[in-house]
Amino acid sequence: MFGKKIKKKYNKKNLNEGFTIIELLITTVIIGILASISVPSAYKWVQKEKQNSYLRELISYFELLKKETRRWNGSCSVRTNTFSFNSYDSVTRKRVAEQAFIVQCKGMDNSQKLRIAQQVPRISENIFQEVNQREFSFTPKGHLSIPNNQSELVIVIGGRPRGGFYQRPKCLIIEAPIGMINNGVYQQNYYFYSGRYGNRQNYSLRKGFCNKL
Repeated sequence: MFGKKIKKKYNKKNLNEGFTIIELLITTVIIGILASISVPSAYKWVQKEKQNSYLRELISYFELLKKETRRWNGSCSVRTNTFSFNSYDSVTRKRVAEQAFIVQCKGMDNSQKLRIAQQVPRISENIFQEVNQREFSFTPKGHLSIPNNQSELVIVIGGRPRGGFYQRPKCLIIEAPIGMINNGVYQQNYYFYSGRYGNRQNYSLRKGFCNKL
């Protein structure tokens, strides 16, 4: 009798420590809901970091142009490299990052020209860029020169994700002629999607829409 009581208590304890089918189903549903919330958020965060990385690269490059033209008493002409989609590499089976600008420098030695050409920022398949000027240049004094006496260069940077969503892109302003650089958030919603133009000119971009950070 005493042995049977112990066995019953032991079996009852084991049953109490286990999970029922309903509990397992509820747990699975909760995990699925949390995953559906966290995965898109994580994806947007990754896309945002890619845009931040490109923005930092762009700022560094313009600072380089200002410094090197002043240092070597040379000049660099910059043209927006317009393209719709990144070219496809059949070997790697991936889209190739395209040059954001076509840069030609004068008054410098060949090694310095090569260095500047190699450091031109590249736009990946996940990034899009819009520039309010097709062409501009940096003078021997390191100043920014824009045709038709325009006073600023405005650049908008956003994402080309697989899905589609509205978001305010990042923006960059370079004041002419001194070349002061500021960045911020453009106060206009853009539709971020994979079919956006990779890089193009947009005359309508305005300095006043770029809310500086």
